[in-house]
Amino acid sequence: MMRRWIPYVLAFLLPMLVLLPFKAAADANDEATKLLLNKFNGTILDFDATRIIWKENDKVLWLYNRTDGTQDKVYDGTGSTDIIHQAKLSAQSVVYNLNTDPRTEIWPRVQTVFNWKNGQAVQIASGEDLFKVTGNGNVALLSHHNVDLTTGQTRELGYDRVEFSADGTMIYTAPSAPVNALALYQSLPDGTVTQLATPSAKVPKWLGWDLGFYGPLTDGKSIVYSELFLRDGGLSWVLRLRNVDNSVATLSVNPHTAGHDLYLINNGWIAYIEYNKEIKRKVVNVRSPEGAVKRVFECPDWWSWTVAPLAINELGPDGTVAFTFNDKSYLYYTQADKTVSISRSPARFQYREHVLDGPGDSQYRIGGWYLQADDSLYAVRI
Repeated sequence: MMRRWIPYVLAFLLPMLVLLPFKAAADANDEATKLLLNKFNGTILDFDATRIIWKENDKVLWLYNRTDGTQDKVYDGTGSTDIIHQAKLSAQSVVYNLNTDPRTEIWPRVQTVFNWKNGQAVQIASGEDLFKVTGNGNVALLSHHNVDLTTGQTRELGYDRVEFSADGTMIYTAPSAPVNALALYQSLPDGTVTQLATPSAKVPKWLGWDLGFYGPLTDGKSIVYSELFLRDGGLSWVLRLRNVDNSVATLSVNPHTAGHDLYLINNGWIAYIEYNKEIKRKVVNVRSPEGAVKRVFECPDWWSWTVAPLAINELGPDGTVAFTFNDKSYLYYTQADKTVSISRSPARFQYREHVLDGPGDSQYRIGGWYLQADDSLYAVRI
């Protein structure tokens, strides 16, 4: 099947596709235009081209059809001691997580995860939380396991963040003998496991920290991950890029910097946060598939390690990156080399791809940027 990605922001096309009313909501200083698509009396948890999942007062979960405006009630916990902790859309269903309301005196707390499809909910885990749905919308990542939503098969998680390619290939880290530092592994859908990289650590721990690799991410070709290792008598975090030919490049060396919101990879583009020693503060870099690195943001002079967090939220296939600093969300359009929109937190810019059928068996993938507030969803036109 042939697929083509169309580098065109979908903000105006999408409202025509879903046939929903909208209105302008652009900020005075924005070069981007925001169009209100949907607003709810509750909190939006996830969305795609045709669906929105949202919750009402932490008790009722709704699935909204963006095509015809109808809604299905996925869960109603009114009168119960459970609250809706999380919910995500899969390719064909809704995965949601219920927790015991912390305001109750019930102990021990209960955590359950359900998969809802065509009006039926099936429990797929107990004692775990839902992190995200990945693997082309077919795999649910939980606290201790991942679940294939099409087959029901479960696999153990690696030590740190687990990433899935669209074909179900799992990338993860786990201890490796004889040192037992964290190595990088690949697990194919048929269960075949391959160790991709061995860390440089000669001991498994230092000052209570497990040495080795953390947080692998892949775009289906290259892999980006962090390595924690000893350097000059102390601990350092190094961001590595493993290419298709198995060559490894170092992108940055960061003291005291770790986390799952410091880098993303998409279509060969990489956005990452780096501590710059020359200016003594953090910056956001975007690396092109050809290896060119552009600094797109640097923290102001008053930044410190304990003030004003900086995080990367989303990365588009053309290098456009969304990130948050302090109390603002930024959208940087890499092709034009400028920030095109700024919004107040907790609103976040998000990217979605929409698949349209073309001639024969071909498909077109159209990308669009959105701004998701607690109760509202906007399309963004750059």
